[in-house]
Amino acid sequence: MKVITRDTGIYNCQSKENAPAARVQPGEVFCVETQLCGGGWLQTAEDRWSPAITKGPNYCNVVEVEGARPGQLLEVTILSVEPEELGYTGFAGWRNDLSQMIIPNEWDVVTKTVRIRDGFVQWSDELKLPVIPMVGVVATAPAEGSVTNALAVRTGGNMDLQEVCPGTTITLPVECAGALLHIGDCHAIMGDGEICRGGGIECQAKVTLKVELRDRPDHFDWIWLDNEDYLMVAACETDVKQSFATAAGLLIKRMVAEYGFCEKEAYLLLGQVLESRCSVYVSPMYTVVCKINRKYLKPDPNFAE
Repeated sequence: MKVITRDTGIYNCQSKENAPAARVQPGEVFCVETQLCGGGWLQTAEDRWSPAITKGPNYCNVVEVEGARPGQLLEVTILSVEPEELGYTGFAGWRNDLSQMIIPNEWDVVTKTVRIRDGFVQWSDELKLPVIPMVGVVATAPAEGSVTNALAVRTGGNMDLQEVCPGTTITLPVECAGALLHIGDCHAIMGDGEICRGGGIECQAKVTLKVELRDRPDHFDWIWLDNEDYLMVAACETDVKQSFATAAGLLIKRMVAEYGFCEKEAYLLLGQVLESRCSVYVSPMYTVVCKINRKYLKPDPNFAE
């Protein structure tokens, strides 16, 4: 299996000008050793984060996909995410408006370094958190310009969505030759909202994945996610209500195009079983996922329009 190390070809933005660290074939299984979001400063359990040592944002490895061309879709399947043994979380109170809104404070830097072992984050001697690994940034390169890895757009990016995890396939548009898959910013666990702006337990990780190419159907937009249990769409707009409306509307389109629902029935059914969440409130782009359990994807043949 091809292994792409974290010290080769890492970038803090998504761009077609980024030189890939490796080239892979569609269907090939490979491993990416991701860098810590802010660079490789964390070496021991005694190390503490500060804004002065942070680089990035969200360093990503870049991988070229053989044969990918504009107009196609890239399916990225996460097979496993293995966090390494050290992680951290932290924020600078003076640069996090959300912390001021939640708890009025004059905090400076608040940080915590933790060990990750045996499937748990060792928060303290008394408390262990389960490792629920995820990948914060998954993107293809945009056709023009560059996008900071702090943001997510239609080609993916810093979604910080817990569903981007082992067992999920993320579908992204291809806008340049080779697709240029950007991947990085792994977390051992992250709560909804990412309220402390520290990204949950930030860590280096080994991510095993494979990619496939497919034609782009007319109903594709934003970011599709699929796993064994759920059909999902994510959108990242500057208004959280718009993100929700976009993701929900596109989920209806998927139900119609892929499962034979009419729009009216899909709309009514989602009113009963839709699951949705905003995973990030600290970014200018609000990531909202809308999803439906596959057990409900059974259109009523007698539905009266």
